Amino acid sequence: MSENQPAAASTTMQDLIPNFRDQKVQGAVKNLLTYSLVILLVPLASMFLLKQFFFEALLGYQPNDALTYSAIIAVILVHVVLAFWLFAATKEDKKKSENKFD
Repeated sequence: MSENQPAAASTTMQDLIPNFRDQKVQGAVKNLLTYSLVILLVPLASMFLLKQFFFEALLGYQPNDALTYSAIIAVILVHVVLAFWLFAATKEDKKKSENKFD
């Protein structure tokens, strides 16, 4: 019985782990990585760049006020990126459902 367990375990692993050579899986992983990087980098970069160059240097705000306003904008940008991700996911889901009916 112990000889059959590795074979059963390997088929279970093949069922659980997706085939990364599949185009659909590659597209999903690429989409996930892209939006993960965007949701990390856009708010952080905007927060620090807006604080340093826009609010403090251009508008002359105090550092605490500049940080508060740039943090508010960063939170708004997180929601904008999430909205784009949801829109893209919904659009992709509609394409899949249309292809099923064809």
